[in-house]
Amino acid sequence: MSKIIGFEACNAELKKLLDDVAQQIIAAKDKGAAVLDAEVIKQSKRLVDFTNQTRPKNISDKEEVESIRRIDEQAEAARQKLIGKAAAEIINGMHGRIAALNQLEKTVKQQTAENEHNAKRIRLIPVRNAIDAVTETIDAFKKARDALADDNPNEANVKAKIDAFLRAISAVEKAAQEL
Repeated sequence: MSKIIGFEACNAELKKLLDDVAQQIIAAKDKGAAVLDAEVIKQSKRLVDFTNQTRPKNISDKEEVESIRRIDEQAEAARQKLIGKAAAEIINGMHGRIAALNQLEKTVKQQTAENEHNAKRIRLIPVRNAIDAVTETIDAFKKARDALADDNPNEANVKAKIDAFLRAISAVEKAAQEL
């Protein structure tokens, strides 16, 4: 099953589908009740399949998700009009449940995307990344300090500056822990 992604594509595809469904039903009307019933069921399934294939381009865009839901509702309304016969009411109920389930799935996926976004903000991932980067920098300074010799005046001077830097970072770290 291929996906129909985005409002424009879904809208255009539903228009084509509805035109084709109407033509198929009109053609089946002259062939007897059994052929018409079979065609109604076939076209009803096509409308349900359509709602299974529609997807927004951006699941986090509430307006687009709502627009796709409205398109799906139009397909479902067309399907319900199509299924007006008593013999097809059982199928109508099943297809209605499938369409409702599809809508629920889309809603759950959107909520999941929102929850994941909020969870990342709660977990303070950018802050953790910054802390990791600072920790790596401190480790690099310590290694550089250990590589310098005390008996060389230039290296001893650099080593003292590194020690002062590490003490300052340590003081910031202690202050942060007290918050």
